[in-house]
Amino acid sequence: MIQLIRKTSLSVHLIYLNIYDKMTNADYRPLITVTSQLTGKSKTCIFASANYAYKDRYVQLLMYVAPILGSENLSAGSMYLGTTDYPLGFYDVTIYQNTDNSNLDPTGLTVIYQGLMNLTSDSNTNPVRYTEYNDNDSDTESVYITI
Repeated sequence: MIQLIRKTSLSVHLIYLNIYDKMTNADYRPLITVTSQLTGKSKTCIFASANYAYKDRYVQLLMYVAPILGSENLSAGSMYLGTTDYPLGFYDVTIYQNTDNSNLDPTGLTVIYQGLMNLTSDSNTNPVRYTEYNDNDSDTESVYITI
C-alpha cells in the first residue's frame, strides 16, 4: 500500500516498489493513475523522478502532493489531492511503464503495478471526521462529505 500525506505546504513522497522486473526499459519515468474509491474520479500524473540504482530490490519513485490547485503540474509529478472530487481516503492505484516523459495518456501502456493508496492529512489540516449515523434519513443512498 502507498501512503500519501496532504500537507498545507508541498509534500514530497518517495515510493519504493519492486517493479523493475515487470519493465522492459527504464528510458522514461512511469505514469501513475489514482482513482478515488469514494467518488470514482481519476487523475493521472508522471512521476517527478525514478531511481533505478537498487533495481534488484526496488525502484524509487518521487511525486509531490500540491497544497493548492495552482501548484499542480501533472507532467512534473505534482498532484493536487484532498478536495471534494479527490478526498482523503482510499484510492486504487495503477502504475504504467511510460513511452515518453511528456505522455499523460495511459491508453495502451503496460501495467507494472496495481494496488491501494491511502491519502491522509497532517495535523495542520482538517482530518476525516466520522459521525454517528442514524436511520431516520429519508435519502439513505447519499454520500455526505464533512470537513
